[in-house]
Amino acid sequence: MQHSQSPLTMLEHRFTHFECTATDGDSLDGALSLDTDTEIHCDTEDPLRWKVALRVSFQNSDDKNPSSYSGAIAIYGEFKIRESFEEANREALIRVTATSMLYGACREMLANFTSRSTNGMLDLPSVSFRKSKEESEKK
Repeated sequence: MQHSQSPLTMLEHRFTHFECTATDGDSLDGALSLDTDTEIHCDTEDPLRWKVALRVSFQNSDDKNPSSYSGAIAIYGEFKIRESFEEANREALIRVTATSMLYGACREMLANFTSRSTNGMLDLPSVSFRKSKEESEKK
């Protein structure tokens, strides 16, 4: 299967915060609560360059039934969109694809760290950064 090249290039990404605490205890099979916060900025001088900051936090959903870890990861990335990519779809490309790329880097970092930790590997769930139909219709 041949693949076409993405209109988005990640120029760089850097972790700006990493915190992960292993929970003490015998029963650590509680549900994990996951929150993400994204900031997106277009370069004022070059509309093809974008900056994205993503913060992922994870913690117990229920204190009576704890999960194995809690913590937060923050990552920053710079991206460039191919000039031929339709201007009207650029922000959506960044919001979904760039953020997904950064989230994947966070998942990998956390899995690598926790695979050598007390409670074993934590694999954050896959998530979609695509707006729901309801959110899209509000605009």
